[in-house]
Amino acid sequence: MSSLPELNTTGGRRRYGILSVTWLFLALIASHLFVTQPLGFAVLSVFVFAVPVALSGGYSSAVNQIRALSYYKEGGRAHRFLSQRWLRTLIWVMTALATTFLMLLQFATYTAIEWVALAIAIPLYWVCHTKFYRFLASELKKPFVTTSLTITWARWLCPLFMLCIYGFLVWILGGIATYDSLSAALVAKRAGLPDQAGSQIVQIALRISTFADGFKSYAIGHFSSFGRHLPLVITALGTYLVLFNACTTLSCFSIPSHEMRRVIGPLSDEDVPPPIPRIRAFITSAVVTFVALFIYIPIIAGIEAWVKGHPAVLETIGALEKQVEKIDGAIYSPGTIAKIELAKAVALGKMNVSRATMEGQVDRAFDRMEHNVDGYLDWYYSLTAEYMRLGKLLTGEIESYMEQKLSEHLQNGDASKMLTDGLSTAASTYKAVMDEYRLSVEEILKANRLGDEIKETVTVRVTSMKEIYSVPVHLDSVTLTARASGGAVGASIGAGIGAAVTAKVVSKGMFKAAAKAVAKIAASKVAGTGGGAVIGAAIGSVVPGAGTVVGGVVGGVIGGVLIDATLLKLEESINREEFKREIVTAIREAKAEFKAKLFAHP
Repeated sequence: MSSLPELNTTGGRRRYGILSVTWLFLALIASHLFVTQPLGFAVLSVFVFAVPVALSGGYSSAVNQIRALSYYKEGGRAHRFLSQRWLRTLIWVMTALATTFLMLLQFATYTAIEWVALAIAIPLYWVCHTKFYRFLASELKKPFVTTSLTITWARWLCPLFMLCIYGFLVWILGGIATYDSLSAALVAKRAGLPDQAGSQIVQIALRISTFADGFKSYAIGHFSSFGRHLPLVITALGTYLVLFNACTTLSCFSIPSHEMRRVIGPLSDEDVPPPIPRIRAFITSAVVTFVALFIYIPIIAGIEAWVKGHPAVLETIGALEKQVEKIDGAIYSPGTIAKIELAKAVALGKMNVSRATMEGQVDRAFDRMEHNVDGYLDWYYSLTAEYMRLGKLLTGEIESYMEQKLSEHLQNGDASKMLTDGLSTAASTYKAVMDEYRLSVEEILKANRLGDEIKETVTVRVTSMKEIYSVPVHLDSVTLTARASGGAVGASIGAGIGAAVTAKVVSKGMFKAAAKAVAKIAASKVAGTGGGAVIGAAIGSVVPGAGTVVGGVVGGVIGGVLIDATLLKLEESINREEFKREIVTAIREAKAEFKAKLFAHP
């Protein structure tokens, strides 16, 4: 018989290595999710990680029962009594669940050094197990007894060795951190942890656990003589318990696979336990399923519901920690910042209503401009406008003239006044809301201010008056613009709408194209002189003395006007809708840009 059955083989070592590394990897993942995920994840994690702990304990318990039964005759009352396994199994299951929960809770606060120490435990436990097995195998007859005593010794002694290694790592990497205040210690211990866990049970346990760790770190630097070493002893004991649970898990992976039959199979002192009967496997599976689904989960869910219904539990813990909040260095009762945030939310709600009202005013102002486009086009396609454009063409001012006329037409109906009124209303509303909010903040601060003589407090939240009175970027932009809406500045903002739209039209080159079209039409008008002369001759024959000179002039004018009117109507029928569409598009683009600047977003 091999002195190291299965574990000494390549397959045994590979099995132990794969299971151990997989467990470490899953523990690392669970450490990041255990606190943040809902209760269901915590319940599942505890159950999964408790299985190897329960199996290891169950195996040791089974072997101890086999050893105890060897002293009694089968069929006797003592033998029947000692053959009962449910009580020992129940104790191990409850112990596994409780210690696993605490272990996962500690994993959530682990630093890189602690994870390195936990990784070192994997090969170290294998070495310890191998050494102990070789020694015990030379002294004991039964291999299963040797295996049981080996894992018992290894899971008690390996954590001691790990504790020494962990202490050495801490020493060479800077020693144990000490803190000037309990608050600083708790901040360090809770760094990286969320303010609110996914489960109330986890939240309470985490606060208690981190408070204990923080208090120990704080006490190390403030206790004298023997008292100074007491926190170190307590810290070492807590670390040992976590490492013991980890080594208990590793011990499960080192048990030969056939030996695991003893956990749920019949008690037998044979070197190789018989296969587990199907009916026993069925009953065991049924019991485990029933306990998990109808006892374990309902109990945890019930506790969670009870804790949620009694928020005073967390408040009591907070009172024990002397929790405070700080605003610009002054200390206030817990919940003060939350009350201010609520008042701020109410104020922002009122400001957002004002913002929505002003946004409606902006929309109506630009809608008015869109409505005014038809009036502008009626003027644009009139003979008066056509001849004015011809005149401006001769002076080189045609483009600026068309820009001016567009801006004037867009302002019809007091479009700019709509915006100016909206800005003025927003400014008035903002001032009233901010005055009300400032008064609320002053009352909250006065009612929750704590005396500076309170010492050793735990700061749970920090903010500043600047942050308290800040508003979102879009509201800040609105209010700054609103405050500028009075007087000449307000007039310029309102008038700026028409200028912004005109600039958008200019940027699209529509007026340049129109100016070129006017120049081409002017050149083509020369052809109208012949027609005017014919008309003038007819007029001269009817009006003696008019002659060809006067007739030509009058005919040229009349003929040119008729031709211009005809060409203008033709141009209007062809281009008006397209011209209107381009101007309306420019108005809408200008509106989008104006609102983006007015209602700025972060």
